[in-house]
Amino acid sequence: MYLRVASRDWEPKHRAESKALRLVHKYTHIPPPRVIDAVASADSSFLPMTGLPGTTVGRVLPVLTDEQVDTLAKDLEMYISQLRQIPVEDDFGFDICNALGGGILDWRIKDSQREDLRFRTEDDFNAYLTHELPLSQIQLEQVERAHSIKHKITFTHADLNPRNILVDENMKISGIVDWECAGWYPEYWEYTKAHFTVRSTAQRIVDVLDQVFTGYRDELQVEDMLSSLAPSW
Repeated sequence: MYLRVASRDWEPKHRAESKALRLVHKYTHIPPPRVIDAVASADSSFLPMTGLPGTTVGRVLPVLTDEQVDTLAKDLEMYISQLRQIPVEDDFGFDICNALGGGILDWRIKDSQREDLRFRTEDDFNAYLTHELPLSQIQLEQVERAHSIKHKITFTHADLNPRNILVDENMKISGIVDWECAGWYPEYWEYTKAHFTVRSTAQRIVDVLDQVFTGYRDELQVEDMLSSLAPSW
């Protein structure tokens, strides 16, 4: 068993993560934890769930063979494809939101822990990402090119990093954990956010990501620039 514990104001976030896990179980073959319930006391919020077998991929990446890296990339690509097929079960009125239609929680995005950030359109989302940033004319043109691309809005884990992907003794994916950031985002977000979370880690996980996501290079370049200009916390 595994238990998330936070202050009482995290109850909506725990309920959103609970819904995300239920959606993943319902519509995919991805191995996530099974949520027990989302409950709260007078001053705390609790999210109990099952544990998963395996070790984090970050611990074994340095010793993986090229063939094992390729297998890992193929498995991850299959699971991402399934994740993107999860339908919106309710009309939230917001394209970019968490699993319950509420504000997203994302460590890349300023104030998402404290504010109810959800967006009716991708254009609204883009406007928030660039709000009040000191962009030069060249940077602004680069942003406008990337943000002019219209993306599908797909269900997204939004925190794929070496700590959240588990593998078994055969280096097959045995679990994907930490779904607190999950929700509906532009399709490129899974890729650019994964790059954001592994900036200071070994290059090899980046090689895996680049095999899984074959597009979004312009979006990645812009996201790298915007996130460097706007510290997340």
